[in-house]
Amino acid sequence: MLTVLLVSERDDVTYVMARRVRLRDRFAVRVRAFGLDADLMRGVAPETSPALALRAQTLIAPAVRQQLAADVQQILRHARSGGRPSVHAAPISHRLVRGAEAEFRRLALRLLDDRAVDVRGIAAVRVLLCDGCGPLFDGADGNVGDLRNAVNDAIDALESPLRL
Repeated sequence: MLTVLLVSERDDVTYVMARRVRLRDRFAVRVRAFGLDADLMRGVAPETSPALALRAQTLIAPAVRQQLAADVQQILRHARSGGRPSVHAAPISHRLVRGAEAEFRRLALRLLDDRAVDVRGIAAVRVLLCDGCGPLFDGADGNVGDLRNAVNDAIDALESPLRL
């Protein structure tokens, strides 16, 4: 069984506790993945709960980075061709993606390089690609500037010092 370290601060004293990961922790990660991603993106420390720690551990895996980069590249291909990427249920705004193509290319390259990443950045990319109400999708009524900012924010979060 995997053990997770949790850090807690009370009355200016830091406590570190080792806790075994339980089946319910793993279940919580599966059921609440998107919400956990949003928490990590906002900067909630992974050590604050077993579910967040497990989710962070999953997100920074090389396979996840490679899959996210492949998803970004697929979005770019379909934006150019007018097709609909199979990775999304909500319609993506091809016009906005084409307007932010340079930023998306930088994002894909950053996900694929070997430098360390901050889990906040990976979580931000997941939220960007999965939030059907976000600036990437047709129903969001956004503009290309909003999408560029969201992609650049994700890139900036990837560049932050690694916290795990």
